[in-house]
Amino acid sequence: MKSKKVLAMGLAGVMAFGMVGCSTPGSETTAAAGDTTTAAASAETTAAAGDSTTAAATENTSGLKVFRYATATDPTSLDSCKGNSVADNEVNHLIQEGLVRNNCGEIAPGLAESWEVSDDGLTYTFHLRDAKWSDGQAITSQDFLYAFQRLADPATAAPYAWILDGRVKNGGDVIGGKKPVSELGVSAPDDKTFVVELEYAQGYFLSLLGSVCEFTPQRQDIVEKYGTDYAASADKMMTYGPFTLTSSSNRQYVFEKNQDYWDADSINFDRIEMSVIETGDTQLAMYESGELDYVAVPTAQVPNYDDQDNEYMTGALDWVYINSQAEYVSNANFRLALNYAIDRETYNMLANSGTYTAWGNPVMPAVDGINATYGEEFQPDGYPINGDLTKAQEYLQAAMGEMGISDPSEITVEFTTTDAETNKKIAEVLQEMWQNNLGINVEIRQVTYAEIFGNVFPQHDYMVGYGGWAPDYADPYTYLELFMSENVYNYSQYSNTAFDDLMKQSTTITDAKTRLETLAQAEQLLLDDGAVVPLQVRTTHYLMDDDVTGVGFYFIGYNIDLVYGDCAPTA
Repeated sequence: MKSKKVLAMGLAGVMAFGMVGCSTPGSETTAAAGDTTTAAASAETTAAAGDSTTAAATENTSGLKVFRYATATDPTSLDSCKGNSVADNEVNHLIQEGLVRNNCGEIAPGLAESWEVSDDGLTYTFHLRDAKWSDGQAITSQDFLYAFQRLADPATAAPYAWILDGRVKNGGDVIGGKKPVSELGVSAPDDKTFVVELEYAQGYFLSLLGSVCEFTPQRQDIVEKYGTDYAASADKMMTYGPFTLTSSSNRQYVFEKNQDYWDADSINFDRIEMSVIETGDTQLAMYESGELDYVAVPTAQVPNYDDQDNEYMTGALDWVYINSQAEYVSNANFRLALNYAIDRETYNMLANSGTYTAWGNPVMPAVDGINATYGEEFQPDGYPINGDLTKAQEYLQAAMGEMGISDPSEITVEFTTTDAETNKKIAEVLQEMWQNNLGINVEIRQVTYAEIFGNVFPQHDYMVGYGGWAPDYADPYTYLELFMSENVYNYSQYSNTAFDDLMKQSTTITDAKTRLETLAQAEQLLLDDGAVVPLQVRTTHYLMDDDVTGVGFYFIGYNIDLVYGDCAPTA
């Protein structure tokens, strides 16, 4: 049995505080902590939750380098075109590969051994290496062309097709059915060349390509062979990445080293076993008994592992959405009063046992800057972490004067959250702070997870509500675009012409420094308007076997990167 000792992972180069994954609007990755219900459980789910006894566990792995870990949810899909969660990306990061690989923030060649970018930043030309599918057939640019077009095709109904809209040329028109898929801004001049044309220059484009599974190639003949059953299980798909998925039954996903991978010499694990164990305490018990080599410590258990665990920021930023068209909160001064009345550090201790990082900005700080992170180089100062009751009262009095209200007790704010117990606790902590510090009334309304992201937020059927966002690429734009007046995911109904203009300007600026300064100005406008109530950046605390090295953590697309991990052989 491997000994249990925390491994320091050297994360300082990746994250701002010592340091999140892909998100899709309305998916489980945008939910508050504690919402672990996946949208699509595996059809092969037969094992009971928490059951660690599997067929794979009985196989003889003596002498092999085996890494075992667990997740709380099944991947929503093994079909890379239909992936829409961190879990999907983490699996695909092992078994597939895009044009480039985002190795915890470092962009490295993937299936493209080289590429050029046009002077205007609008055209990327990729040159493919010699690589092959698991059946020995060569991977060509046609496989990328098919995958990109399938992603955009309305008939595919890919939940993440929106990532092409406004980014790849004609993406929005193709997704909306206004143009055929043949007019999407991608082409394959020959078997080894793949070209992507963009709507505007995007310095983060390579980061996006290397982080999310939607931009990996697909074999048209295999997809068509299995039809709706494509990628329903390990034997109904074709892979080519660092590892091959050999089994996906009984909620255990078994990956074995792909000896034919173009960079196989850099792959050290012989086998990775990922089990779906819904209960965090069960995962922790399995780690303690030697059945797992890594575990994310449940929030309530973190104090019990003080000075034993390590941590990383997942990139998910939790906040309180504000419906800027609703009564009371349509007033900017009142929104600012809500922001300044919160002691985010105390809130974090009471609601989350102090396990997350209190944060007062609408952008997570670890996204890319120029020579350091955006948070270090460009980000404006956010709301004070410990609040400011004097300012809160000043903003409240100004708001009451503008609304013709003489007593704050006349104001009742409805706070909508999901029915998860953790979210109820979060709402109750904020309820008490707002009531005690402002003298207003706060009523809590709980709905299901499906309702809040399926109806409540999209249809603006709320006053304030608990939610959040996880980034899709390492750039502040991934957070800020949620508040553009025409964005379909603008749950806040926030509208500010000056903000929109700055965001649009940023898409035309080629100088990286000027562009980030422009985005920082846009973020400042959100802060000045009290457009949202930022609360925290998610932080995962974890334990790792002391013989494991090379495992990385990241906050875009995926959280844990096992590709270049290593460990001692199993006894």
